[in-house]
Amino acid sequence: MTHGRILAVHDISCVGRCSLTVALPIISSLGIECSVLPTAVLSTHTGGFKGFTYRDLTEDITPVMDHWNSLGLRFQAFYTGFLGSFEQIDLVQKLVDRMSENGTKVYIDPVMGDNGALYSVFDMDFPKGMKNLCMKADVLMPNLTELCFMLGMEYRPGPYTWDYIESVFRAAEVFGLEKIVITGISFEEGKVGTVYKDYRTGETGSVMRDQIEGYYHGTGDVFGSALVGCLESGLSLKDSVVQAVDFTVGSIIRTHDSGADVRYGVDFEQGLRELADKVDAIVKGISFESVTTPEGVSRVAGLAAQIWREAYADIVSSDQIGYMLDRFQSFKPISEFIEDGGLYFIFKNGIRDIGYMGACPEQDRMFLSKIYIANGYRGLGFSHAAIDFLKDISLRNGLHTIYLTVKRDNEKAVRTYQSLGFVVKESIDKPIGDGFEMNDYVMELSF
Repeated sequence: MTHGRILAVHDISCVGRCSLTVALPIISSLGIECSVLPTAVLSTHTGGFKGFTYRDLTEDITPVMDHWNSLGLRFQAFYTGFLGSFEQIDLVQKLVDRMSENGTKVYIDPVMGDNGALYSVFDMDFPKGMKNLCMKADVLMPNLTELCFMLGMEYRPGPYTWDYIESVFRAAEVFGLEKIVITGISFEEGKVGTVYKDYRTGETGSVMRDQIEGYYHGTGDVFGSALVGCLESGLSLKDSVVQAVDFTVGSIIRTHDSGADVRYGVDFEQGLRELADKVDAIVKGISFESVTTPEGVSRVAGLAAQIWREAYADIVSSDQIGYMLDRFQSFKPISEFIEDGGLYFIFKNGIRDIGYMGACPEQDRMFLSKIYIANGYRGLGFSHAAIDFLKDISLRNGLHTIYLTVKRDNEKAVRTYQSLGFVVKESIDKPIGDGFEMNDYVMELSF
């Protein structure tokens, strides 16, 4: 995918992970050219530090813009964060008007406040000016405090109901947005995350994670930068929000576990490679290769040996894993399964083998015998794609039900199948030889 040039308009703290010191590396790590327009330079950010220096760069914005215009520069996306005055808001509006081209996207994080209050540097008139800028946004990324101030709504602390969030989405239609992503939302104690809506498609959703105690500076900038980078990379709104949330949470966890001084921001750098790999994997997508040759069978057996030992290490003994691989997932049993009418497919991400699936049509339903995805490629929506692929095959065989068996104490796998629409139908215990026994749920998906 060919990326355009994105302009990040934020202040820059020479020390401390926030604003441009976050936006530039995160967006650039995804292969996107990120130009910058600093609105101010600080020795450190303002959270937890005293005696920091601050130089306002408002008067430099117009000359910079004039120079860029003389070069014929245009930007394919704008990403704005903290703006410290009405004058800066007005200048950014002019910047967007003058330096956009057909198809330019405008991402706005209206940084003004949190927890029901504006930051102390702003008066009560400031949200009106920010609202004018947000009318130019394609994608708006506020927290609920900022959105309520711009919309003139009373702020309510959480936990929230989905009906309330829907009412907020409706109120935000006044901006004429393509998409909105609202951060810092909780539906239950101990869980916090993000809600989103695509106004073009009507799609809504939420991404919630366990709340981590403490306050961590710069996490809004980490999330916003990751979200912008993912969307500009071509990911869907849902996938972008999931990746941005997980990247931010991972950064917080690393900081929390290390005991680092939280004034300096969160350790996002260690997660950049994983974020880039996941975005690349999602962009490439998943394809399915039918296994019909001995070479294909050997590749499945190799994948099984790799994935099973990692997937079952904590729930099955190494002896049982070895026995099961030899009996069910070595070259001979896979070949016999195919000869008896079974189907095997290798999952591919680009040119890389990342997993496999085995299934067998029966008289009244499809048996999903095996489905495995390698570590590093899970949680990217590939399981959903594989099940949709198997649904199509089932329908071509006149079947409207898929069933499978899953180890009862493999709670993660059970939850995954439930998220795919499978329901538990019965519980079975089945000896498999050499003193080993399978203790499984039978789960079923009808369509």
